[in-house]
Amino acid sequence: MKCSYCSTEIEKGTGFAYVRRNGVVRYYCSGRCKKLNLDHNRKMRGPS
Repeated sequence: MKCSYCSTEIEKGTGFAYVRRNGVVRYYCSGRCKKLNLDHNRKMRGPS
């Protein structure tokens, strides 16, 4: 699977899965990506 913020490949068993109340699952490779996207409300970069 890929990171929802920076689109890097996440190895199985690592990273974070964030589930919203509406059922949308977002995957993050690191705490940095999670913080930038959720806490600081930055937009997703998409594939680069």
